[in-house]
Amino acid sequence: MNLFSKDKELILKITNAILLIWFLSAIIFTSNNIVNMIIKEPVLTFEQYKSKYCSKRLLDEDQDYCQSEYNHNVLNKEDDIFRQKKYLFTSIIATAVPGLGMFFINRDNKKALK
Repeated sequence: MNLFSKDKELILKITNAILLIWFLSAIIFTSNNIVNMIIKEPVLTFEQYKSKYCSKRLLDEDQDYCQSEYNHNVLNKEDDIFRQKKYLFTSIIATAVPGLGMFFINRDNKKALK
């Protein structure tokens, strides 16, 4: 498959260049999403969360506020996992589209006719 040969028309060269840039950026985006899925942010226990985010003054005023914020944080982490999976599938599709486009535009027509 030769994307930029001399016998190709200018419009095919431009199309191949656009598809190639799209394909390379989609590969980078997909690899970034894979890394985000593999390397997770650590989940804090309630005691760790309380010592890091809840001040002593806040704990004296409202004991339940820190617990509700911790529960909210845990739910947000679960939503993040769902979002990361969604982004990963979207980026895989965004990688397949230009890859298949380049394949079909540049395939050898002699082999396709046989």
